[in-house]
Amino acid sequence: MRLIDLSDAKGQIRVEFGGCNMKCPYCVHIHQPVKQWTVDEVVEYAGKSTTENVYLGGAEPTLQKDLLPLIESLHGSGKRIILKSNGMKPDVLEKALPFVYGFVLEIKAPGDDVKGVMELTGMSEERTKKYLKLLDESMVIAKQKWLRVWIRVIPEYVNEETMSRILPDLEDASEVMLYQFMSNPDFDLPFKGHNEPTPEWNELKRLGKMVLEKVPRVRLVGDRGKLVLQK
Repeated sequence: MRLIDLSDAKGQIRVEFGGCNMKCPYCVHIHQPVKQWTVDEVVEYAGKSTTENVYLGGAEPTLQKDLLPLIESLHGSGKRIILKSNGMKPDVLEKALPFVYGFVLEIKAPGDDVKGVMELTGMSEERTKKYLKLLDESMVIAKQKWLRVWIRVIPEYVNEETMSRILPDLEDASEVMLYQFMSNPDFDLPFKGHNEPTPEWNELKRLGKMVLEKVPRVRLVGDRGKLVLQK
């Protein structure tokens, strides 16, 4: 398996995988070096930790051919697993379903904004349309468990007008995380002229209140820290 990082902090083991089937122009992961780990090595590392929580993220975990054996082994050792994905491989999410506590899926823009999603993913129109259908399938699967929908708020694509078109897809999610673009340099590269945190924190809060109409919990993450909105 190709890993960017493996760490044990903040109450969870984080397994960050390298490699992705998208070419998002703002993504830091495409420039990060990777190291090879075996399933046994990751399970051994996790077994030394006192925490039961394991987060499988990074670029795109579902591309790893040993992901399912890893998930089954971690589950068998008593770990509580959350799997992050861009949603392009619903078949992998389906197979992982019995062994994970929940999922994190990202929505980049409204599903009817094919051009916008093309710009955000670096993919062709044909591939983008296929991705949007696969994401819909993945959302249905993921909502059978705990699900956080992660939205990176880049104002040209996610704003009050477009959020109204995203809202129907959020229904039945457990929570939504709205992330202020460029608020953490470890997460983003400058894009569309944005090289500082955007949008303003108050705008992020307004979007959060909109989302709260559909889900019981909204997490705001940005340059002012974190804020949880709940019904």
